[in-house]
Amino acid sequence: MDNQNIEELANTIMWWLSYITSVGRNYLLSEGAIRFPISEYLENLKKDNDKLALEFSHPQFPQKRLDLCFQKYKAENDIFECTAFEFKYIKNGFTRSIEAKQNIFNDLMRLHFFIDENSKGYFLICGNQDKFRQDFQTLLLKPKNADESGFQSPRFKNNPIQSIQAEGFYTEWFSFDNENSIKIIDLTTDNSDYSKIYLNFINEYTKGYKNEAQLTLPSQISTNLVFISGDITQPNGSFLPSKIAIWEITKTT
Repeated sequence: MDNQNIEELANTIMWWLSYITSVGRNYLLSEGAIRFPISEYLENLKKDNDKLALEFSHPQFPQKRLDLCFQKYKAENDIFECTAFEFKYIKNGFTRSIEAKQNIFNDLMRLHFFIDENSKGYFLICGNQDKFRQDFQTLLLKPKNADESGFQSPRFKNNPIQSIQAEGFYTEWFSFDNENSIKIIDLTTDNSDYSKIYLNFINEYTKGYKNEAQLTLPSQISTNLVFISGDITQPNGSFLPSKIAIWEITKTT
């Protein structure tokens, strides 16, 4: 899949989210529901021997699965070019929990161990625009001057074109800036907020690793922002604008 397909996929999801929210069916929205617009778009791309699989068994971690895998057949080489997705839907502040942070990192690592010269991996996250900002994009590592809930309202301006680059927990893993889209993740950090998450991945995934050698983390991996939607100003009405971002996971040299 190329960047044009990724942009079309993102817009498909955004239109679908807009429809669901505009007709008052927000209760239907969840991580599992996102697979419907994604799979329907990819089904439209299928040709000849192409394959689309939900809950695709990971080749390196047979006991683990990828949310979705699109396999495009290349007759000239008799191979499949595979594109895998892991996706999350921001709801009820779940991205604030340590469990969610661990799950998101695990998503990145499953994709890292999946990609090769014939395979790509993308992490996709979407949700209500305000929740996207508050619970993901600008979620502080250690809130200062926070209210009793531990939440500090981020400072931002409505901007329909440029994205907002903010400091926060997830900015260690993801860029939100189209002009500086690549984020190098140091997996050797001594920052305990992150190193514990990295160690937990090793502890959980080593037992099911396909190779006999002990599973080890690379020193670093990279995420590249390939799409982030602009902000929508909606002062009145019941419509809740959504926001989506997609990163490609790449290996560093």
